[in-house]
Amino acid sequence: MPNFKTHIISGIIAFPLFFLIFNLIYSYFFYDIYYVPSEIFASFLLFVLGSDFPDVDHHNAFINKFFRLFLVIGSVYYIFDYKQIFIEQFNLSSNISSFLIIVVGILIGMILGFIFNKLTKHRGMWHSIITGVVISVLIYFLNFKYRSPINLFYSLNFFVGFSLHLLLDKVHKN
Repeated sequence: MPNFKTHIISGIIAFPLFFLIFNLIYSYFFYDIYYVPSEIFASFLLFVLGSDFPDVDHHNAFINKFFRLFLVIGSVYYIFDYKQIFIEQFNLSSNISSFLIIVVGILIGMILGFIFNKLTKHRGMWHSIITGVVISVLIYFLNFKYRSPINLFYSLNFFVGFSLHLLLDKVHKN
């Protein structure tokens, strides 16, 4: 089976080709897309992360550690939306509320990461094309505030990277 390095290098090499193909097809049917650097960065990151993401259920994999870190940071970010409730319900200052939110977010993220590792097994549901489709659709809808070609581009970057991982596993398995 291919290792982390193989999946990541394949993602890095395949991204420019996908970028070209997507833009040729999109501009043929619609119009040319003009990108800002952050859009290129985000799409490249999504492609490369997608190229290793099916191994997220392997407890020693880099992508698993990255995913668990994302759960921690994402939990803190999400809970910050409820900062005003902390201030009003517990009659706390803004600084103390922020501190508690960070601590609670870290704990929730760590617990979610622990639960994730306990409930998943390597080469389980994460090595499924359906999982790639579901995550790509989520990426599309989570980015609805962006221009329509960009949210489509982001979701397809992840999906093609994810599919590349599955293809490499299949080719090297046989």
